[in-house]
Amino acid sequence: MQNSQPANPTITKLLEADADLAAQEAELNAQLQSIGEKRRSLKTVIDMFVPAPTADTVPVATPAQPPVDEEQSQPTAPDDVLSELDGAMTDAPKASAPQPQKQQGKKNSSSASTKQSKKSTPVKKSSKAPDTWHEYVKDDFSNISLAEAVSKVMQQHPKQVLEIATIIDNIFVNEIPKEIRSTARERVSNVLSVGAKKGDWYRGQLGKYSMSESAVKG
Repeated sequence: MQNSQPANPTITKLLEADADLAAQEAELNAQLQSIGEKRRSLKTVIDMFVPAPTADTVPVATPAQPPVDEEQSQPTAPDDVLSELDGAMTDAPKASAPQPQKQQGKKNSSSASTKQSKKSTPVKKSSKAPDTWHEYVKDDFSNISLAEAVSKVMQQHPKQVLEIATIIDNIFVNEIPKEIRSTARERVSNVLSVGAKKGDWYRGQLGKYSMSESAVKG
C-alpha cells in the first residue's frame, strides 16, 4: 500500500489567500451594488421634481420690446447670441459721433441685435437635451407616470420573475432607439429599486423582480 503524501503547505496558504480575496471581492461588490441603488433612488426622487418637456416650451417670437426687456432676456440667451450682443455693445461707443445720422445708426444696430437674439432663441430647446423617452411609451401607459406603468406591468404578471428588459418591452414600443432605451432602462431600474425597498415587490438575483416572494427565492 502507498502512503498518501501530505498536502503542500504552500498550496494550502495560496488557497486560503484566494478564499480571503474572494470574500473581500464579494463584500466590495455588495457595497458597490448598494451604493448604485442609493444613487438610482436619489435620481428617481430628483426626476419627480423635474417636469417632462413638452412642445409648449418652444419659445415664441414676441413684438419688439424696449431696451430694458433686452437686458432681462440676455441671461437666458445662448452663448453665441451673448457674444454677438457683447460685440454690439463694444462697437456702440465707436459709432457715437456728434452727427445725428450716426446716432440713428446706433439705434438701428441695437434693434437688429434684438431681432437676431429673438430669432436665435429656439436654439435653447436643442441645448437642453430633453427626456425624449416619453415619446416612445405605448398608448396603454401614455397617460400615467413611469412608476405607475412599472407597477401595472408587475401586477399583470404577479407570479412571474421579470427582468428589467422584459418590463421595458411591455412599456415602450419596439422602435425606441438604443440610446433612448438605455435612458429608459435606468429610469425603470430606479423605480424597481425604490419599489422593492418600499415592499411593493421583491428583488431577486441579477436584478430580477417579482410580486411573489416565493418566486424570487425559488
